[in-house]
Amino acid sequence: MLMKFIKQPLFLLGSFVTGIPLMAQNMNSPYSVYGIGDIDSRPYNRTSGMGGAGLALNSSYYMIDNNPAAIAGLYRSFINVDAAFTGKIVKYSGTPINADNSDNKDFWIKKLSLAVKINKFWASSIGFGQFSNVNYVLSGSKAVNGSLTNYNAYYQGDGGLNEYYWTNAFQLGKRFTVGVRSSLISGSVNQTETVADPDLSNVVSTKIQDYMTKGRFQFGSIYTQPLNKNWELSFGGKYIPRVNMRSERGLTVTAGSTTILEDDFIKSDRFSLPETYGGGIALKKHNKITYALDYTYEDWSALKIKEYGWQLVSSNRIAGGVEFSRQAATWNKQSFEKGFFQFGGFFNNSYLQVRNQPIREFGVTAGMGGFLSTNLFYTLSLEAGSRGTKTQNLIRENYVQATFTFSYRDFLQSKGRKYD
Repeated sequence: MLMKFIKQPLFLLGSFVTGIPLMAQNMNSPYSVYGIGDIDSRPYNRTSGMGGAGLALNSSYYMIDNNPAAIAGLYRSFINVDAAFTGKIVKYSGTPINADNSDNKDFWIKKLSLAVKINKFWASSIGFGQFSNVNYVLSGSKAVNGSLTNYNAYYQGDGGLNEYYWTNAFQLGKRFTVGVRSSLISGSVNQTETVADPDLSNVVSTKIQDYMTKGRFQFGSIYTQPLNKNWELSFGGKYIPRVNMRSERGLTVTAGSTTILEDDFIKSDRFSLPETYGGGIALKKHNKITYALDYTYEDWSALKIKEYGWQLVSSNRIAGGVEFSRQAATWNKQSFEKGFFQFGGFFNNSYLQVRNQPIREFGVTAGMGGFLSTNLFYTLSLEAGSRGTKTQNLIRENYVQATFTFSYRDFLQSKGRKYD
């Protein structure tokens, strides 16, 4: 069944696919013009410096949530609060790019979450994060019905979807954990066409907004097996079923200061998020050295979403990294982590294909982290990468991204009981 959604107005898609100039007004990515925008699958936590590889990892102190089962590894009766912030600098290249629109920078709050290990077997977490981002400005010309004149036109996209989630994970024995994340994906994708020309008496603006909300589930598990007194091997897996979303489209039209239509309902439509599989492996030595490798597959091709000049195709992501942890001993000879360093990389054959050109992305990462105070931890990661191509008059993005994650950890009220 052909799933048609966000049928972008033909004027907008036609203009972009033929390579119109871009305007650098806080534009994060020209490729967010398609579908529901840029879908960001990066984890924003301790694994960011390892290329995002962490489906087989958990932590007693840090909220690693690449896999829904991972939070079961947290210490009991502690509350953990995480906040992740990202800054990005992008350099664009390609035929549509000139000196006025060749770079951009932006900043986001990527995630806020809270987790607690309630008892020996059960951990729970709530939070929200950015699921997709729409942010582009394009310019071109437009012919108006009844006239042979082309007028200046500007096309702007904003909005995106957020994910609000509740995760529950369970410890089944010493080596096996399972988890499920229940999510609500909600938001709007907004597209505005503005026709402004000295020959026109009024500026005409047409805004289309697609509102959508849908639940989604993720299932995960992690199994850990000691190999000997030095090495420990972990396997992790994640599965996300296909989700059929429904949208409500509204239209607002203004001419100068006069509102002709205001958020009038046009139609309902549908979009699907694909079935997703992920697997990972991790190898640890005395909690001092960790190697991790992940693979994720998203079956976008099965959704058969295709429009003029572009389509969604199945995607593959490979990520891997290594971490070195500095350990120290307490007064009672128990070890604790003073800090860590990470290196990694990834390759992503994305879900988007434009003019028969796959939009691929690759990058390298580095990270570090440790204690800021007794209850406050930090993680800092840097990512340098490239996305897209200049073939067929498309656009390549070379970028540097910095991610800051702060984690606060403290005791819950224990009614007089003490916990190690």
